[in-house]
Amino acid sequence: MGSNLEKAVGDLSLRMRLMRALQEEQAGKGALSERETLILQQLAEQGPVSVSQIADAWPNLSDSTISMTITKLWREHGLVTKTINPDNQRVTIIELSEKGKAELAVIMNQRNERFQAMFDAMNVTPEEKEVLVRVCERGVAFLDKLLGFGKKAPDTNK
Repeated sequence: MGSNLEKAVGDLSLRMRLMRALQEEQAGKGALSERETLILQQLAEQGPVSVSQIADAWPNLSDSTISMTITKLWREHGLVTKTINPDNQRVTIIELSEKGKAELAVIMNQRNERFQAMFDAMNVTPEEKEVLVRVCERGVAFLDKLLGFGKKAPDTNK
């Protein structure tokens, strides 16, 4: 990738993250952290999964850190449910609660507003959007493979 493209993507990423931080700050105390939000998004995409499966997507964090984050989402926010797997009682299955689905919808709406504002300000044409979609889809496919995300059914015995 050319250095101009790397710089442009990096600059854009930084500014989008700053916009998110600003929205979090405006939301005040009790706003979800980036990690908490990403776990909610992971659950929305993958459906009910074990704590270990969530932790697998976070190789630089300990299982206990992920477990504590999930417990906070469950106990303090009520955004996830925890269910013991009847086939293996050592395994806890995590799923978005209705409140979690609603909170994630708000977060995703805010993200969509940030992107829409940016695209409007940049006067992105429908053709340019189509190209961006195709490039992003290829990037997502690559990262899914790298992170071990697949479209297979979750292994709830893990």
